[in-house]
Amino acid sequence: MLDRSDFWTTPPEALAGEDISVRLLPPVPQIMVSGNLDGFAAANGLPPPVDLLAQVTGPRYALRLARNRMLAVGIDLDPAAGGWVDGAALTPMTGALAMVEIAGENAMALVARGTAVDPRQPSASAALMFAGVTSVLYRHDGVLRLHLDRGLIPYLMDWCAASDLFRTPTAAIG
Repeated sequence: MLDRSDFWTTPPEALAGEDISVRLLPPVPQIMVSGNLDGFAAANGLPPPVDLLAQVTGPRYALRLARNRMLAVGIDLDPAAGGWVDGAALTPMTGALAMVEIAGENAMALVARGTAVDPRQPSASAALMFAGVTSVLYRHDGVLRLHLDRGLIPYLMDWCAASDLFRTPTAAIG
């Protein structure tokens, strides 16, 4: 088989600019929950799901995606245990969704470039289109976190690197 590994570039795991950094976080357990959100949250000791740019703390929390859908973060689920459980459809998402941390004083400037959503307006959902990609955005311990399809990480890092916020000679880290 033809080796095409030199054809595809490996995206950087982190970028740094003036007062901003973007980095890929290690995989964290995630479950997409549809249906009885309150029952699932109560059974797993989760706080109520939060909306766009809301603050969360700790290793376990829930993010509202739609009326009857949330992303539970920090709860592991064996893929064989997924499906319909106690009124909720559970789908393991750990391998499907990547988490990116956006930190620094210019973090919201990057958000302004990536979405038309007004961060000053309340939203019932943490989901949004960011750089043309369906994503989830919230605050965790003082920094922004973005969840998106793991296969789109190279695109997101290229998109960020093309931003004027990262146009420095040392934009790629590691």
